[in-house]
Amino acid sequence: MTNADFIANAIAFMHPDDCGQLFVPSSTRESMPLVPNYSLDEDGVDSVKVLMATPNLIVFEAFRPKGAIDRMHMHADHHAVVYQKMGRVRMMIDADTYIVEAGDTYRHPMGVKHQHEALLDSIRIEIKYYPDGNAVESWNALVGGTHTGE
Repeated sequence: MTNADFIANAIAFMHPDDCGQLFVPSSTRESMPLVPNYSLDEDGVDSVKVLMATPNLIVFEAFRPKGAIDRMHMHADHHAVVYQKMGRVRMMIDADTYIVEAGDTYRHPMGVKHQHEALLDSIRIEIKYYPDGNAVESWNALVGGTHTGE
């Protein structure tokens, strides 16, 4: 994908004016409810705003209310590193369980099963790394389309 192609693509859950920019005023953007493709029959677990996107990275902030839990799942096309900004989460990664609190960081490598359960209202910053590129297309497929913040 060329840089021009990348900038022209709609990035789901990112304000269209922010696509392709070197600086993104994320503090002025609102989060939107998200239901990823692995939990389509659930209510939206997270409210998300994409902070930055490149051909290999998607960085987003996600709010999860206390009690919300996603299904055990894995991603075949990307790795993730997560910074817990606020709250407390029970995080299952493969066969291990962790209690993640504000200020903690964790990761779930590509192909490893994981699950999040919010023990308190929580906010996380997640970086998804797509080693083969196509981050925008893969992200849009994961989250069910090209919904952008207006």
